[in-house]
Amino acid sequence: MRRLRYFFRGRLFPFMLAAVTLAACGIFLAIRLPRLLAPVALAERVFSFVTACVLLASEGNPESKTAKLVLIAFLPYLGAAAVLFLMRRTPPVPLPAGGDLFSRIASLNFRMTGILPAAARKVDYFETGEAMEQALLFDLAHAKRRIWLEYYIVARGAFFGEILRLLEERAAHGADVRLIYDDFGCALTLPANFPKELAARNIRAAVFSRMRLKKGVSRRDHRKIAVIDGIAYTGGINLADEYVGKRIRFGHWKDTAVRLEGDVSAFSELFLRTWYALRPSEGVFEEQKTDSQGIPFLVLSDGGTGARLAPAAFSMLFSAAQKSILLFTPYLSLPLPLLDALTQAAARGVDVRVMIPAVPDKKSVYLLTDAYAEKLERAGIGVRTYTAGFLHAKNIVVDGRYAVVSSYNLDFRSMFEQAECGALFDDRELAEKLERDFADCWRQGSPRKKRSAAMRALLRLATVFAPLT
Repeated sequence: MRRLRYFFRGRLFPFMLAAVTLAACGIFLAIRLPRLLAPVALAERVFSFVTACVLLASEGNPESKTAKLVLIAFLPYLGAAAVLFLMRRTPPVPLPAGGDLFSRIASLNFRMTGILPAAARKVDYFETGEAMEQALLFDLAHAKRRIWLEYYIVARGAFFGEILRLLEERAAHGADVRLIYDDFGCALTLPANFPKELAARNIRAAVFSRMRLKKGVSRRDHRKIAVIDGIAYTGGINLADEYVGKRIRFGHWKDTAVRLEGDVSAFSELFLRTWYALRPSEGVFEEQKTDSQGIPFLVLSDGGTGARLAPAAFSMLFSAAQKSILLFTPYLSLPLPLLDALTQAAARGVDVRVMIPAVPDKKSVYLLTDAYAEKLERAGIGVRTYTAGFLHAKNIVVDGRYAVVSSYNLDFRSMFEQAECGALFDDRELAEKLERDFADCWRQGSPRKKRSAAMRALLRLATVFAPLT
């Protein structure tokens, strides 16, 4: 009932109402004014032709253009209008050459984001949300100076209720407590006046991309960041009960995160960039440290819809692999450069394996995951499903040396649309922990269910629209 109440009082309802109204107007015109259909159809063809020309002349990946051309052809007016709304400039990213892999990705990262490589005194890897929960609550309870949180989903319940109690307590003791959450991600979990509620507890809040009809809902803040004094967390875990096992959804919710101690100023800078964009009068940037003692890592991030770091960095990782590539991902719709890098790695003898959920959280999106999983299997890549429940983890391990724990899904939305973040580590000990976790899930998983020939043909057709999901 609470979610239903948030829906009718909240930010999604105007979008739904506008869509129903538009559909009703179209039906009315078709029934009541048939004499206008011919000129309306001619105007639609002209509009679609011009839109297609603009699309073909724009920068962007070819597979995205193909999907949009199909949309223009099959949806009168709406298809062309949607394409203009979805059009994004994604220029190609020149890849650096020379040096070891970590240095090359660090060079690319600095060129695109301005974030320097760093080192952590200690890194803890959490195989589940339950394992992370107590560590996070302990760190929050002992915070002295700052607690900065940036999350896609924040949901009222036992987990966030305890977090909120600690945030209020630390704010009362003088800590700088701030929260950034995504308006779309929290549309059904938080009321519209939640920032005022937090302000009454001395907690400052900023809402990412408040939903408006003129702005749409495409670009979201999908990051998971906690900065607590000299500690940072990142990964796939949101601040909601299902992520830490306090609410059962789709069986066991498998997720992962990392906790870093030491030089976490890159995470602070990333948080402050978003905070400053949302609340310009309150942004104070800090100079990033350059500590080189400890476990080397890079903070990977994407924000805007221009040139994107992750597709290039992940392609470099896959292309450089010599022995193994192990992937956790809840959603699988690979852009062509990543698909090619993985299939070429498998062709040269690299052990490439991918774990996906057995239980979907979004059935329509899961069809795409299944379609791309079949593509990988045809290329000789191993795919298994996490049969214990829903796999939400986003891990990459390459050659038992390089490890990525992040908020990035291996799909078009994470690669090209949403604000994302994560950490790339050059550390064999940490990579070994991720490999063991992957091996345990692989053994307990099961092969992907085989589809009928008709369903496989339908799934292949559906991949045409993957860039639009």
